[in-house]
Amino acid sequence: MVVRPAARLRPLLRHSELLSRVRKFWSSTAALVAQADGVRRKVIAGAIPRVWPRIAERACHRAGLDDTLFAAPARDFDMAHYQRFAGERFASKEAAIFHYLMTGSPQGWEPNAGFSPAYYRHANPDTAFAGYEPFAHYCRFGRYEGRAGIAETDSAIDRVLSPPPLRQILARPRPRKDEARIDVVIPVYGNRRLALRTIDSVLAAEVRVPFELIVVDDASPDPGLAADLKELAEKGLVSLLVNGSNLGFVQSANRGLLLHQDRDVVLLNSDTHVFGDWLDRLVAVLHATARFATATPLSNAATILSYPIPLRENSIDLDYGALDRICARTDAKPVELPTGVGFCMAIKRECINQIGGFDTAAFGRGYGEENDFCRRAAAKGWRHAAATNVFVWHKGGGSFAEQRERLLASAQLVLERRHPGYGTLVVDFIAIDPLWPVRALLDAARVAADPRTRILRLGATTDSDFSQRGALTVQIVPDIGPFWGTYRPRVSQLPGVANLPRISRHAPVSELARVLSDLRIDKLAASPEVPYTALCNENWIAAARECGVAVV
Repeated sequence: MVVRPAARLRPLLRHSELLSRVRKFWSSTAALVAQADGVRRKVIAGAIPRVWPRIAERACHRAGLDDTLFAAPARDFDMAHYQRFAGERFASKEAAIFHYLMTGSPQGWEPNAGFSPAYYRHANPDTAFAGYEPFAHYCRFGRYEGRAGIAETDSAIDRVLSPPPLRQILARPRPRKDEARIDVVIPVYGNRRLALRTIDSVLAAEVRVPFELIVVDDASPDPGLAADLKELAEKGLVSLLVNGSNLGFVQSANRGLLLHQDRDVVLLNSDTHVFGDWLDRLVAVLHATARFATATPLSNAATILSYPIPLRENSIDLDYGALDRICARTDAKPVELPTGVGFCMAIKRECINQIGGFDTAAFGRGYGEENDFCRRAAAKGWRHAAATNVFVWHKGGGSFAEQRERLLASAQLVLERRHPGYGTLVVDFIAIDPLWPVRALLDAARVAADPRTRILRLGATTDSDFSQRGALTVQIVPDIGPFWGTYRPRVSQLPGVANLPRISRHAPVSELARVLSDLRIDKLAASPEVPYTALCNENWIAAARECGVAVV
């Protein structure tokens, strides 16, 4: 019997068609997992683990929730706790975790008593913006980066930077205000402890630029603070302006801003702490080009300028003075911003003279006034810079406490009405993230500066897999969610290292050698028996030999 060519191809075509249908099924299922909501999401969450368990397993694996099943402690996902939130029972832990991924996480249901997806999204907009599932990110990276799973009741820095006694401040050298080229303006209202700490840090900083320290007392209700400020003024340490009644932050800032018509100004919040020659570096950036209107340093709590983790208020217990010294040493170039951030913002006098001060009518209670100022300046051709070689600690959110969220929302509406497209401009900046190379440089510098032996380990699933007393361990672990298929360095013993670059599975030797060199790795440890070593160990070993790193 002669078989025609078309007949020979038919089985192959059927096989190809079957593969195509399988691929379409997988992709359509993935789309359902990603896009379903409401009733559809609930139905999928219940049906898929029973009908297609491998699909449920794959979805959890890509999201990063397989850590809760295989690698992390069993307490990470508390099935009994979650069932109380969901109001139903599950046949297995795997089914419950998939239900959490599909239904519970979007609604903020807790996978255990110590983790809130809603809080994590709110406190870590960078991970939400990137598309990570909150609990998966926390299990794989967040807990090692110093992120909290639930609201923190205390700020670690408050224990590190204690308020100075008044006699210590009174003993500081007086600023050379007769030679001043710049005014440092601090509006003050309440919170004596923070205000005195801010003033002391400015007076204690060893700077070359002559300045005058102007404190605006906005009718503080604390008589002790008012008396302290008066004594500091009598000693010539500060120039004190006292409002007869409470005018609000913006009018108080304007009093200092407009006091001297021939000086630049640094507007500094009363809940900050400066270090070293901060003012010299900040002024140098402000005058790096003729068109810079403002210069804003990095901070732990400064939205787009936050470090180590952007878009959040970092309360990680770090040596912030040492971090500022690292910023000064790395001396990264200024980065252009859509707006300055008012917690510590240097402003050029020519810009103030051209466009005026802050708009007190629209932003009288604070929030948004510096953004409006910066966009008005931009309309006149001015630009705004991130002073990436300066770090200033900021308590963050302390000025207005419970009113903050309402003030922020109101300010955003006003800004969008006055400057159409402002929100898009900021979102585009966040998406492009031109400050990421600076944060990555600082992360690498912090790792490289650590006095411990630095070991890079391939293949470790948990901290206990590889541990060496007195060593700093950098683990190469798989990324998850939107970045599934790549790898990230994870440093569990150094909080806040969240910006080191992702690594491709097939990264060339030269790229891996650069990682080893930037982190000043002393030893490379590879473990072929551990599943995480889908990474090409041979390339890492070749890179280690190229850099003179010992392989153990």
